[in-house]
Amino acid sequence: MFYTVRGLLEARGVKLEDTVYRNCRQDMLDFKIASGDFYEIPDIDKGILRFKNAADLMDFEQLKAILPGLENINFRHKEFFPYYGENLEAIQEAINNDPGQVAVEGGPCLFGEHEVTVIIRLKDQLEYLFDYSTGKKYNAKENSEYAQSDLDLAGFMKENAKQIEKITFTNHKTGLTYQEYLHVFFPFAVAAALNVSLVMTLPDMSYRKYLQYAVEDLDEEMKEKTLNDFDKILYEITDMYIELIEILKKRFNLPRFSLVHGRDENIIKTFVEGRTPFIERNKVLRSLTNNPAKLESIKDYISMPALPYYIYGSKYILEVNSMDETDSYRKCRKAHKSEISLSCILFPELLSSDGEHTLYCTQLEYKEYGKYTSELE
Repeated sequence: MFYTVRGLLEARGVKLEDTVYRNCRQDMLDFKIASGDFYEIPDIDKGILRFKNAADLMDFEQLKAILPGLENINFRHKEFFPYYGENLEAIQEAINNDPGQVAVEGGPCLFGEHEVTVIIRLKDQLEYLFDYSTGKKYNAKENSEYAQSDLDLAGFMKENAKQIEKITFTNHKTGLTYQEYLHVFFPFAVAAALNVSLVMTLPDMSYRKYLQYAVEDLDEEMKEKTLNDFDKILYEITDMYIELIEILKKRFNLPRFSLVHGRDENIIKTFVEGRTPFIERNKVLRSLTNNPAKLESIKDYISMPALPYYIYGSKYILEVNSMDETDSYRKCRKAHKSEISLSCILFPELLSSDGEHTLYCTQLEYKEYGKYTSELE
């Protein structure tokens, strides 16, 4: 569903002029936000929309009022995005008193819907096409609509493990979308504006863990080939981001920078060892998911915001990411509350040119790869 700030207020019978949004730009108030209706106004006198009881909705001017350094950020969408902020005063206080203890963490999803597909051929020669990102099966071999199915990719592979004859991956992704560019650019820009350290995460290891679970029951030869074939695509896409990151590293002067991805074994070891005392607890694990195929990946996602603590020992961390990561942020904050002060600036997904889906969800012809490149000139 798509919502707007104006519409959310109207649906709750709250007048715009009685809220903190009374002086906000019209394009911010009417920005189409792709989300569920997980909004409330806890204090009607303050008139602030709160999302998933995790972050307050605000505009860029309101962000700057708390973090004045953000004035130095420049990108074309900054004024009309609704943002979701939490605990930002703690970040500004730490910048004033001990800036070396402050760090930003963020990073993109590697690919979205329809960009990596999987064909599974069974011994009866029937073939089934899946989208890797969602795990959903398509109606037919052509890249079109999803089928109504109780089994996702992992479930299908588990159920048909003895019947699978061949698994083929196809990478349709030829570049990065503007949304993906923002997911790399914005954490860089925020860290540079605040003059604090940055940890950027490319979750290739997490994407791989879903497949590792799915292929467990295949014979060893097919299992190894399947993982190797997927790795080629995974690293090809990861390298697109690394190329962009290298450009932005030269543009922004950061106190410290670390890049986390699966081919850096040392930093992955630091990641796993650092999160273990916080995540590998029954109380935490029970709250993550009932889907065993996604468990190991979710462990990664809810730990990533704390990476500056694992790597640098940073006690004050600002997560800069998509609002789709709200649950991960919230669970990370809860799991680490005794050790770190976690804050966030989250932002919505952009609508694609089809007018119906976000850039993450849209079909290939609407991804508009490379549209951001003029901003790098």
